[in-house]
Amino acid sequence: MPEQNVYWYVLFVRTGAEIRVAERLKKEPGNGSFSPFVPQKVCIFRRQGKKSHFQKICFPGYVFIESDKPALEFIDYTYPIIYKQKEAYRFLCYENKADIAMRDEERIALSRILGVNKKIDISQGFKEGDSVKIISGALAGNEGMIQRINKGRQEALIGAPIFGTMISVSVGLEIIEKVNG
Repeated sequence: MPEQNVYWYVLFVRTGAEIRVAERLKKEPGNGSFSPFVPQKVCIFRRQGKKSHFQKICFPGYVFIESDKPALEFIDYTYPIIYKQKEAYRFLCYENKADIAMRDEERIALSRILGVNKKIDISQGFKEGDSVKIISGALAGNEGMIQRINKGRQEALIGAPIFGTMISVSVGLEIIEKVNG
């Protein structure tokens, strides 16, 4: 789908039924103009020294639907399909019931975090002295070196040259990546 014709809609569903509802929607005949997904994150579980991976739903109670149809056309098209889902309640909306398409800036930000697979993968580890690049937010594109890490708050204090001077900036670990070099 071309980027300018992509819309995301958020369907409020019974918590615990997200995957089931998304799978049922995928199997609906004629659903070629929409693609339901449940954003998930990959987590690590450690027990007795062994690590295993599992996926956890990022937004319990919600199914996201990507479509090429604008809101009113999407509502007309999907209403009979969604109505059949007993565990689906309604679409989230902004000011009125027809304003259900997620705002572009929200969609783009979430899309950047989730990636192509609509899943947040395990973050790589960071340590003091690592060279990193800020990948989202107001400081995106700036590079610096980790001065200190606060594991409890999931933040790093980074020394970065901003406005021609070296300053310390606190950023979330989820918005930085290591710089090869």
